[in-house]
Amino acid sequence: MPVMKADIDYGEGDKAQLWGDFTNETVEAVFMEKAGQCFGIRKSILGFTLDCIEPAELPDPWRQMAGAATVLKHSGDTIVWNGAGEKIKSEWD
Repeated sequence: MPVMKADIDYGEGDKAQLWGDFTNETVEAVFMEKAGQCFGIRKSILGFTLDCIEPAELPDPWRQMAGAATVLKHSGDTIVWNGAGEKIKSEWD
């Protein structure tokens, strides 16, 4: 499955971008699972509105990071997970 990119409004105009292995049907679950692991976003989620979803490559420089499979960007933070779902870059790195 190709990497997808989703633009998400998670409440009151707060925006996030998510790259990874998901579909229109699974993007909300993937977002909630990943965002729930991030101190800077998990308590700010008021909802989920999918603004856009499209095929895309992981953003640079994470595309070159060995094992990178999912990237979440929000409020200036970038978090990266590998294919096993382990964080390989946290918001604190």
